[in-house]
Formats: sequence, C-alpha cells, structure tokens
Amino acid sequence: MNNLFIIDAHIHLGHTANFYIPDVSPERAISMMDKCKIKSACMSHILGLVTHNFEYAHKETLKLIQQYPGRIYGYAIYNPNFPEKSLESVKRYLAIDGFIGVKAHAAMHRYPIDGKDYEPLWEFAKYEDVPILIHTWDAFPLNTYPFDHAQIYAQPKLLDSVAMRYPQLRMIIAHCGGQYNGHLQAIEIAHKYENVYVDISGVSIGFGLLEWFVKEIGGHKILFGTDMNWIDPRVHIGRVLGAKIKLRDKERIFYENANSVFNFRS
Repeated sequence: MNNLFIIDAHIHLGHTANFYIPDVSPERAISMMDKCKIKSACMSHILGLVTHNFEYAHKETLKLIQQYPGRIYGYAIYNPNFPEKSLESVKRYLAIDGFIGVKAHAAMHRYPIDGKDYEPLWEFAKYEDVPILIHTWDAFPLNTYPFDHAQIYAQPKLLDSVAMRYPQLRMIIAHCGGQYNGHLQAIEIAHKYENVYVDISGVSIGFGLLEWFVKEIGGHKILFGTDMNWIDPRVHIGRVLGAKIKLRDKERIFYENANSVFNFRS
C-alpha cells in the first residue's frame, strides 16, 4: 500500500482525567497524524462528553478546525439531558464548514440511546442527512473490567428500534460494540440495516476481530477509528495492515468508507 492514506473517523482532543496522557496538545495529535499518514481526523471534544458544557466544546472544536483546515474535522455533540439547547447548538455549528457529523455518548451522558430525548436528534439528522457517531459498549459485567454500569445505556442492541424507525439515518456504531456481547449486537444491527456502519476505535480490537467483521457485514461497512488521544493510532493501523483480509477491504476501511459517509467540503 505505497499510496496509503488514512481517514480517522473517531478521535478526541482536550483534557481528560481518566487516561494518562502526558501531552494532550493538538500539535502532538497532528504530529502523530503526519507520522502515520492520517490525512484527516474527525474529532469530538472531551469536555463536551465528560461535562454538560457542549457549547464550550463546540467553540474549542471550531478553533481546531480553523487552525488545521482539511486535517481536523468536527463532530457537534448532542446531549439528551438538554435536548432543546443541545440541538440548537448542534444545528448552529453544523452549518459551519468543517463540522461533518454529530457525536452521541449515552454512557457519559447517562441516558439510554433509545430514549425519547434522542428523538429530536434523529429527526434532525433524518431531514438534514447528517451522520451520527454513537458510542456503544458491552454492558455484560464479566466482559468489562472495571464494570461501568452506565454502559447499559449504550448497548448496540438499543439502536435496533432507532434504525427500524429511521432506516435512512447514517449511524456509526463506535468501537464495534466494545467487547464480545457488544460485537455480536453490532454485527446484527449493521447486517440488518443498510445505513448502519461500525468503527474499530477503542481498546478491545482483538485478534481476528477485523476478519470476523469483514466476513459478517462486509468491508464496506467498517470505518477506521482510533480514539486518539486516548489510544495510540499505530496499534489500529497495524491491525488493519496485518489483518487477513483483501487489500480492497483495507482500502475501504482506511479511507473509502469515510469518504462515502461524510461530506468533507474543505
């Protein structure tokens, strides 16, 4: 793959307390992207997820988009605990060039992804054709250590009713569902609905997982993602390069699928 370039559909920037990251600067992220041939990355700001200050998160995201045009793209963050104010902020920032989708994090926001206060987001995204990156994870205690009870709100299976009612929504199941039970659920939903994708970001991309997902849902349904700055992107790049899948599927995962899902205007 001499002409390799990568689009990372899932990164975070900003300070965080639950991971040891000695340097959270955007300069470090861009440097790592340069080393890894990551052409562009789609980010959501940490503080919009771990706090309710989505407006601040959007302002910081906009600064980074403008500082690194064509390299950093932004997700607006929807918080179902503040459906009206949050959706208003989402609409305002998605109108700005460089914002390419919405991030939903049911676990951090402590609200079930199939709950009624997500309905305004689904309706908006349906009519505006906006892709949504949705945090998902396995909520089975024996599969997750330390067990986070809030992950019950983010199980992939909860998206079944959403995708059934909104089949035109472009939804990305983040982390391939998290761990094993979540993987099973993610495969079922992505196989069932045409516009549901998965990304490979996170810490639980085990041996054979990519081969399994390609076999079950196809390489055209999988997006490359890393969770940088939380996770070293080189791990995920190596796993795609080393996977026993066709070169064509590696090209799809690294960049083609993201180009199809998102509208990169700049």
